[in-house]
Amino acid sequence: MNYSSLILINRLSPLLGQITLTDGTSRALGIIMLIGFVFGTICVIGGGFAIRRGDTDAGKLSIMGGLIIAGAPAIVRALFAAFGLSNTTVDITAF
Repeated sequence: MNYSSLILINRLSPLLGQITLTDGTSRALGIIMLIGFVFGTICVIGGGFAIRRGDTDAGKLSIMGGLIIAGAPAIVRALFAAFGLSNTTVDITAF
């Protein structure tokens, strides 16, 4: 390492200390939850169209799967609260 890189590291270290891992993880998981909600909604709509076409078995499975996918964050939060782990990293009320 040369002298200029050490100076750069010393100047950036206070900035890097301000970034927390839980904040980044919370944001990443929030984006994943939003994508899952959209995908679950699309599955429910697709299941409705399948029932309309006459394929009731596939439609019911698609609707149930879509509800589980879209409601997964609320289900997991309820399970965490039931087991006493309510201090989770991701807060779904912000989304």
